[in-house]
Amino acid sequence: MPMVDRKVNAPLMLPISEKYKDMGTIVVGKIESGHIRKGDTFLLMPNKDSVDVMAVYDETENEVDRAVSGDNVRLRIRGVDDDDISPGFVLTSSSHPIHAVRQFEAQLAILEHKSIICAGYSAVLHVHTLSEEVVLSVSKFIP
Repeated sequence: MPMVDRKVNAPLMLPISEKYKDMGTIVVGKIESGHIRKGDTFLLMPNKDSVDVMAVYDETENEVDRAVSGDNVRLRIRGVDDDDISPGFVLTSSSHPIHAVRQFEAQLAILEHKSIICAGYSAVLHVHTLSEEVVLSVSKFIP
């Protein structure tokens, strides 16, 4: 069985699942690509805040020197207050940041639903750690 490519050398992407204050701002998430070391500087998207990593903790709450893609981590960061962070924000590379968008086009496959779905229908969209209410703006039937 082949090994899964963990994209350790790719630009960092860490969707934030939760945040709290404990002797500083702490963010929690799973590293999707890249790696993190204490002292690194990243961008917090979508607000483009520059943040410094003050400490890296593994899932057993032990402080570690570094973490790589696939690891669940807690990071103590400096440069932004926890009130300015929401679940769904993404910590990303300063040199290769991810792109933020306000709207996008998607194809929706509905396998089973009891009511009528048309323009104006609202649903909850789940992407990584983000959960947002969305509204269908155009109804187009593709058989």
